[in-house]
Parts: sequence; C-alpha cells; structure tokens
Amino acid sequence: MSIADTDTTTEQRYSVSEHSLAGEFGQTRYWASQPQHGLPVVFIHGYAAMIEHWRRIIRPVAREHTFYALDLYGFGQSARPTGTPTRERWAKQVADFIREVVGGPAVIVGHSMGGVVAVEVARRYPELTRGLVLVNSSGMQMSERPPSQFDMVMMSAIAAPLLGETVAGLFTNPLSVDWSIRQGLMSAYHRKERVTDELVETFSAPLRRYGAASYLAVSRNFQGLIIDAKAGEITAPSLLIWGAEDRSIPPSDAEAIKRRVLPQADLAILPGTGHCPFDETPELFCDALLPWLGRL
Repeated sequence: MSIADTDTTTEQRYSVSEHSLAGEFGQTRYWASQPQHGLPVVFIHGYAAMIEHWRRIIRPVAREHTFYALDLYGFGQSARPTGTPTRERWAKQVADFIREVVGGPAVIVGHSMGGVVAVEVARRYPELTRGLVLVNSSGMQMSERPPSQFDMVMMSAIAAPLLGETVAGLFTNPLSVDWSIRQGLMSAYHRKERVTDELVETFSAPLRRYGAASYLAVSRNFQGLIIDAKAGEITAPSLLIWGAEDRSIPPSDAEAIKRRVLPQADLAILPGTGHCPFDETPELFCDALLPWLGRL
C-alpha cells in the first residue's frame, strides 16, 4: 500500500507506506508517512474498524505532521491473540509501537473504542504522550447512560456460550455480511451518502478472512472497556472532537469526559456530523485538529 501526494508550493512529496511490527501478542500492521516532520501523530481506530477508516484525513495530516496508524490486535490485519481483549493489552500494544517505531512521545488520537485505548496509554505511559485527542470516544456509557433493557438482553445473549457464537455467525455469513456491515455503518453515520460500497467492503473484508471470533471476544468485554481515569491523572494537552449528530455516543459524553477526566481539554463539536467525523466531514475534522496540533 502506498499513498503519495505533492505539495505544489514546496514540491515536497509525501508518501504513506505499510509495515508490520512483531510484538508480544503477534504482528501489528501499521502505516507511516514520510518525510518525518512536524509532530508524530498516532491514530487508533474504533471497534470493528481498521487503518483504512482514516483514509480521508491522511493527506492533510501528512502534509504538516508525521502520520501513523495501526490495527489494534483482533482487527484489520493485525494478529488475533487468544484471551480476553482489554484496554490494558491494547494500551501496551500502542506504547510498544510508539517506543519502537515512533521513537519518542506522540500525539495520540483515538476514535470510539480507540478513545478508551488512547486514554489508557496517556494514563499508563505519560512519557510517551505528547497530546491526547478523543474523537466520539466511548467509555462513559456505563456511568452516563445505564444500558437499556434491550442492551442488557443483547449483552446476555452475546456472553452466553454457543448463543454468542450463533449471533456472531449471522454477521459473517457470506450472504449477510455486507448487509449487516452496511446497517451498522448507516446507524453510525449521519451523512448516509458516505456509506459507500467501498467502505462496506473495507469493513467486510476482515470478517470474511478471519471470522468474527475476535469481534465476539471484544463484545463480551464491552463492560470492561470504560474510561477509568480521574481528573488530574492525565496532564497532557487534550482535545475532544465530536459529531453533533452522533446518536450512539452523543456530545453529552464529551462534556462528561471533560468534566470528569480531562478538564484541560478543548472541545470541538462538529455540526451535521455523526459518529465518524474524520470520514463524514473530513474538512471540518481537520479544521479542528490541525490548528490545535500547530499550537502544540
């Protein structure tokens, strides 16, 4: 994989290439841009996603800073280790990546479930955290909005032996995988036109190749994937970017994170945007992110 671009003002060519890093739980797939300049910025995707979900904002970021993104264990094309997936294990994966690939403190950007991981990195490895950006982060639902009766039934079904595997199998059946992925994306996106056949295929491909076992394992531990930091534990400069029309994780969760965890954070609410602002409204996303990075 390679993405290249040329800035007509400086005639500087930017490229992004794919690599693999051996780790404690197997291989981590990652993308990195060249040349290295500005700030190193590490992007962490959300549940069921992968590096490719960041495609629309790679070029504007790479023109000013060094872009990095990785597939968390269990997703994309990274390893599928056994055992319970936890925020601590993913945080160590990201910390090892920053040490070995980036080589110094980085700005960490986490989307949705990736926000929980990013907070855990900043909390456990402050020496590796130059800044923290949360994008429509999960992690506050249990404290802000107790699960509905329907959610409790679904979580119980997923947790049950055999029944959970049956439910997961419905999402990986060759006849229904594209339909189920499309429905999930449509519910997350406010701008439905952004849910293209290409995007659906990007999300479907890992399920076809690897099955849903790792997704099921994460779903069974959703109640453990919370933001557990308290105000004052994380002192890094922070930014919260949120889609105003996110129905699954509304802007009130951003306000709760700012109040309870990151009182120093700047807050940017993007209008006309749902759960994935970097893909739905990439221009607005970059208008919020890049000036903030510049001030660092």
